[in-house]
This record gives sequence, structure tokens and C-alpha cells, in this order.
Amino acid sequence: MASQDDATSRRVAFSRALSVAASLTPFVAGFVKSADAAVPFLQSPGTQPTDLGVRSDGSLKICPTNPNCLSSSVSPSDSTHYYPPLEFSKSKEAAMADIKKVLESYPAGQNGIDGGGLKVVSTKGDYIYAQAESSLFGFIDDLEFAVKDGGKVLVRSASRQGDSDLGVNAKRLNYIATKLDELGGWKTTRVG
Repeated sequence: MASQDDATSRRVAFSRALSVAASLTPFVAGFVKSADAAVPFLQSPGTQPTDLGVRSDGSLKICPTNPNCLSSSVSPSDSTHYYPPLEFSKSKEAAMADIKKVLESYPAGQNGIDGGGLKVVSTKGDYIYAQAESSLFGFIDDLEFAVKDGGKVLVRSASRQGDSDLGVNAKRLNYIATKLDELGGWKTTRVG
């Protein structure tokens, strides 16, 4: 039979273990959900491009050669980078409102990506610029939407860093396309 001192020692050890676990919980939860607060030294957002926006010919920035970008402004024969324009059958104003609604309700961590969330950074005329953030390292990806006459939206989703995006840009744009389709008045195509 255990002595009272042994029982007290076990209770003290158990209490200390609980205290340590409780003190680590915010760190672990923060690390998983938002590395910003937990481990800022791991953050690596990359440099924001200064040449985004609609070009004089109406297109968006062309993708670099590495496979970490999708765009409607590249040739459809470029299977590494091409994402078909989103098509709509409503006013441009309604299309813009739909895109903003989908972006503003984009869930952090959908399909295992963008754990740091997505935010609309600016809207100018028929153009929307947004940023998506990964949860662990805080990588930032840049998203652009240009609503055009004729019922088309040019899109671009590009990682700022790395050689490959591991399919993140396709998952993101496919999710956005699906949500637009659900609103009605949209015809979109997904890429793999």
C-alpha cells in the first residue's frame, strides 16, 4: 500500500504536468492555426509584386516559368499555367459582388490550404486583388480577378515563393469557381 507521501508526490507531479500542458496549449494551437502569433521567426510571406493589375491590353500578369501560378492570361496551350476564364451571365456589377462575396466568406484551411485565411486587399473598378496565407510558414499567394465585358473574368493565382505550389493555386481557384457556380449565373471549369 502506498504511503501518504507517495500519493502527495504523485498528485504534485500530476499537477505540474497539467500546468505544463496547459501552458503549451496556446502555443500548439497557435502554431497549427496561426503561426504569426506562435512562431513569427518562421514567417516567410515573400515580397509583394509591384506589377500586378490589369495590363494595357486587358490581360493580367503572365506567370513565371516555374509551376507555381495559374492564369487566364496565358495561352490555353500552356497546360502548366492556364486556368480558363470564369464566365457569367449577369451584370458586371453583380459578377463583382459575387466574387467579393465568395472571397470574403472563404474559409481558412479549406481543402487543407490557406490556413492563414484569405483577404481582399483592394478593389478598383472591375479589378479585385486578394491575398491568401498559408498557416505554418505564412507564405502569401497573390490573387487577381479582372471582370471583363462579354461575361468573362480573368483570374490569376500565384505563389510568391518556391518552384512548385503543390497544387494549392488549383485547389483555391477550383473552390472559388465552385462557390460562384452555386450562386447561379456562372459557368466555370475546374483544373486538376
